[in-house]
Amino acid sequence: MSHNTDPERAARRHPAAILGILVALAIAAVALFWWMGADPVEHEDVSRIESSETPEGGANPEPPGPAPAGSPAAGSPPEN
Repeated sequence: MSHNTDPERAARRHPAAILGILVALAIAAVALFWWMGADPVEHEDVSRIESSETPEGGANPEPPGPAPAGSPAAGSPPEN
């Protein structure tokens, strides 16, 4: 393990690595700002259209009855 604690010496010996790190950070910052500013809604995106009517049975339908006996949902082990 190196015990080099002199940052000026390290900067003189590794200018390309330091420049590469700075360029990578700049690209990441630009990508972050571009991504944060992007509008996720596309033209005529049907997944974003809200229905004006409530679904039949209300917004929270009643859960179905219990699973039939012997089904995997009832807790029986799977058959091999």
